[in-house]
Amino acid sequence: MDADPDTTIDTELMMRARAEDREAFGLLFVRHREVAVRVARRLSARHDVDDVVAEAFARVLAQVADGRGPVTSFRAYLLTAVRHEAARRRVVARRWDLLADLDPVADVVGVDEVDDDAVRAACRSLPPRWRQVLWQLEVEGRRPHEIAGELGLTPNAVSALGHRARAGLRAAYLARSQAA
Repeated sequence: MDADPDTTIDTELMMRARAEDREAFGLLFVRHREVAVRVARRLSARHDVDDVVAEAFARVLAQVADGRGPVTSFRAYLLTAVRHEAARRRVVARRWDLLADLDPVADVVGVDEVDDDAVRAACRSLPPRWRQVLWQLEVEGRRPHEIAGELGLTPNAVSALGHRARAGLRAAYLARSQAA
């Protein structure tokens, strides 16, 4: 039985992409973007579809650039990346939905009364390592496994440190806002 021509083309393009041929990766993008968009539409909010697809392709490209990632079955690998990115965004969206329901904070400090200076002061009061983890996780949007090596920690330790840092920031902010 002959090999599937599409699989053969993808395999050849992947070999070229591994040799740092960006044009080959661009051809893979053109070949598989439509199916990635279809999968992202099923799994993501309408406004996130393009971002999910772009991030999935970017992650696969980063894997290939590091000498990892798919050797064959590019489409399957890409669609897995799309599913993971869509799931990650759902988790982040749920976190923000939960934050919107924080009535105790709204009782202490009205949403309209949030003081940027108090937030900055609360952040400055945190240990430098906590500030670094918060910045990477919340502002940069990185995941614990992505920064674990930089910090010399395991991904679980980064998650725990992020949890403590968030709790510390909340406590510092509430202490400052109640003192004012």
